[in-house]
Amino acid sequence: MGAIGKSRGILAGIAVLAAAGMTACSANGTPSSSGQTNVQTTTPATTASAAAAQSAAAPSPTPSGIQNLVISTAEKSDLASAFVALKGISLSDLSGGGPTPGSTYYAYDPATNTYWALASFEPSSAASQSVLVGFQDGGSMGMFRKTGAGSWQVELGGIPAWCAESQFFPLPVLAAWSMPTTKPAGLGC
Repeated sequence: MGAIGKSRGILAGIAVLAAAGMTACSANGTPSSSGQTNVQTTTPATTASAAAAQSAAAPSPTPSGIQNLVISTAEKSDLASAFVALKGISLSDLSGGGPTPGSTYYAYDPATNTYWALASFEPSSAASQSVLVGFQDGGSMGMFRKTGAGSWQVELGGIPAWCAESQFFPLPVLAAWSMPTTKPAGLGC
C-alpha cells in the first residue's frame, strides 16, 4: 500500500506542475452520496488560531468553490488519532505516528462548511502481524470529513481506490485534488 501513497504523491506533484502551466481550468461533477460504514468520530485538537492560519494560506477556490488547502501538523495529528481509533490500534503502530509524508489531501467546501481529507498510513516496524494484515486491501487509506469545528469522521479506503473515493468524496473535491472524477475504463466497482 506504500506504493499507492508514493504514486499518488508523484501524481499530485505532476498535477501541481501541470496546473501551474495552465491559464484556466474547469471542474464539474455532482457530489455523490456516501454510505456510513467503518465510521469513527474524534474531537479536533486544532485551535482557532491554527484554523485561521490555514484559511489565510488557502489557495483560490476552484470553479466549484472547493478550496484545496495546505494541512497543518495539528490537523494531521487529528487525522492520525481518528484513523487509529477506527482501526483499534495504537498511535505507535503508525510509521512516523501520522500520515505517510506527501500522502495527505485536504480541502474545504464553504457551501457546506465541510472539510475533507484523504491520507495514507503505513504500519510501524514494531507493528504486530495482525496490524500489518489490517493495512492491506485499502486498510492503509483513511477518508475523512468534518463539518465546521466538529469532529472528524473517518472511513477506510478500499480497492480499487477510485470506487471508495468516488462514493465518499463529492466529485468537485476530487477534482480540486486533481484526481479522476469519472470511472476509469474497465474498472469494476
